[in-house]
Amino acid sequence: MSEPAIIRDGEVREVREITGRGEWLAWRKVDITASRIAALFDSHPYLTRDQLAADLRSEASRGDSPAMRRGRILEPAVAAAVAEDRPEWLLTKATTYHRMPDHRLGATPDYWINGDGLMQVKTVAPQEWEKWRGRPPLGYLLQTLTELLVTGRAWGVLAVMVCSPSYPVHLFDVPRHPTAERRILDATAAFWAAWDAGEIAAAVPPAEIAADFDDGSHRDLSSDNMLPALLAERAGLKAATVVAEKRLKELDYELKNRIGPARTAWLPGWTIKFPTIHAKEYTVAARDYRRLDVTRTKEAISDGK
Repeated sequence: MSEPAIIRDGEVREVREITGRGEWLAWRKVDITASRIAALFDSHPYLTRDQLAADLRSEASRGDSPAMRRGRILEPAVAAAVAEDRPEWLLTKATTYHRMPDHRLGATPDYWINGDGLMQVKTVAPQEWEKWRGRPPLGYLLQTLTELLVTGRAWGVLAVMVCSPSYPVHLFDVPRHPTAERRILDATAAFWAAWDAGEIAAAVPPAEIAADFDDGSHRDLSSDNMLPALLAERAGLKAATVVAEKRLKELDYELKNRIGPARTAWLPGWTIKFPTIHAKEYTVAARDYRRLDVTRTKEAISDGK
């Protein structure tokens, strides 16, 4: 069932409730979908432009790959994990197909977040995760941004579960990006122009749109040979500090119990004071600051790294 078209930001957007898989697959045949958009930039992990063309001609029947099957089965588990980590988010399973008919561009989001966000879910094998080096592939970022573009939602999150023994879930913010969205629309228009002329468009070089996503907020430090030793030393000092602080609290407890209600106490070689301090009320002004957070993965601990 189709809802009335919505015009927002000068763009027409359609919403269709998905009632059957066959119907949904038929809708996708006339659109470049968010899950396939990366093929236009030669950045799709599983789909080439020739395979995309075969899909649109109904010549391909590739079925499920192991990765696709894993993702489909584990998708609810990823959402459950995110709900635990972000209780302030109201996650709702999306059941609609969205399209921008003027661009023949479509999307099927995984989950809605609150009233204005969406979440795309992925799973990845541990060996593939290591290749990512802490940053998701361009293809998955393109998919999530295209879903934002087609649905008109304000912000998005890419949720990635690593299928290692501890099943960690990593969240990557994907904000709206007008420049990158324009590149997506231009690439889509170029593809359809070539398609209508009986051709397959050449790939759009991915460098520019990849640069759009790189805001400098992530660095790959894997080539820094000093860091493993520094981080190991830091972890050791942190652990020792925790032990020392725990023991200090135990010692202070013993001292306070021995002093009792007195303000001062005497012992040869020591002066001990336990006064009552009056703290004045004060207000802390709002401020922004950076917090260093270093966590060793459970898998690295079990491997002795």
